Amino acid sequence: MRYVPIVCLSLFLASPAFAAPQWVEDACWKAATRVRPILRPGEKEAYITNCIADWTAGTPPPSGHRSYNRNRY
Repeated sequence: MRYVPIVCLSLFLASPAFAAPQWVEDACWKAATRVRPILRPGEKEAYITNCIADWTAGTPPPSGHRSYNRNRY
């Protein structure tokens, strides 16, 4: 029972945003500052969150197989 607060705290702090590299967060922050009209703080936070989610969407890495649409002559 004494470990429940630690587990709850770790689940609360673990989010996909923490998995993003720092350069992605920096790029999204810079993009949010360039949006016009200027965003309010809540809108800016939502923009940055969506930007990070787009960059870390979990697209599968290339499998290394050749494309079937290549020239076969």
